[in-house]
Amino acid sequence: MNVLFHQAALGDFALTFPLIRAMKGDTTVIAPWQKAALAGATFKHVQPLDIELFEFTRLYAEGGPTSISPAVADVFSQATLIVSFVSRGDDVWASNVRRLAPQARLAFAHTRPPADFHDHVTIFHREQLKHQGVELPNARLKAWRHADGPVLLHPGSGGAGKIWPAERFAELAQRLIARGLSVRFVLGEVEMENPSLAAELGQAAEIVPCRTTLDLLDQLESARLFVGNDAGPTHLAAQLGLPTLALFGPTPPQVWRPVGPAVTVLAPPEPAAMDWLDVARVAEAVEKIEHEA
Repeated sequence: MNVLFHQAALGDFALTFPLIRAMKGDTTVIAPWQKAALAGATFKHVQPLDIELFEFTRLYAEGGPTSISPAVADVFSQATLIVSFVSRGDDVWASNVRRLAPQARLAFAHTRPPADFHDHVTIFHREQLKHQGVELPNARLKAWRHADGPVLLHPGSGGAGKIWPAERFAELAQRLIARGLSVRFVLGEVEMENPSLAAELGQAAEIVPCRTTLDLLDQLESARLFVGNDAGPTHLAAQLGLPTLALFGPTPPQVWRPVGPAVTVLAPPEPAAMDWLDVARVAEAVEKIEHEA
């Protein structure tokens, strides 16, 4: 059995999907429950577990958990490979896992590369594992879309500087609707807590609240195209194989672009504020993707 531990944001988590996809056979993904459940719903070979279970939180303490439930005991006893994004490999966590799963190969990885790493973050993941003797195959992902589905627009991001202006998203929605396309805004809890944002966008197109990652997954699985900032939902859409248009500004796309078989990135020649990008250019990119689909 393969096991993967992860406890970072949705975008970082989605960027581990190439590794999860490459893990053949039964795989347990241990992460915050919404993300673990997302992996379980996305991959048939994945069993999700909540990283907040007592046994897993106690891995950070000297001596580890004093008792282990049968389900968690099975994970450790059956593990052949454990990939951890939550430990350096020389800490208490690693010591406890080595004791609980002495038969397993352990490999440790950082979610984010150092500043002087200029290749893609997924390559950084694989290089870290390769240096520890773990080489996973590249698993291909096919592009797909629902021709009659909506264009999904996600106007949020975990970093305020990475957000394209809301009024431009609204104008984009109006332009696409004028072309005869169905358009929906998918808003997470953070965006829904901003009533002025929801009101502005709601005047342009339908709003669909996505309060969980599974809500978002449901919307993505019925869409024809996704447009979003450098944010978790954009990375997820790309990793599902959905045609994805990613809007970049201050972050380098050579490191952080979404990975997938049908990804288009709009980025400035040099890092810039998100207002570098006008609506006409985004609308043209959507039209091009539509023609090529």
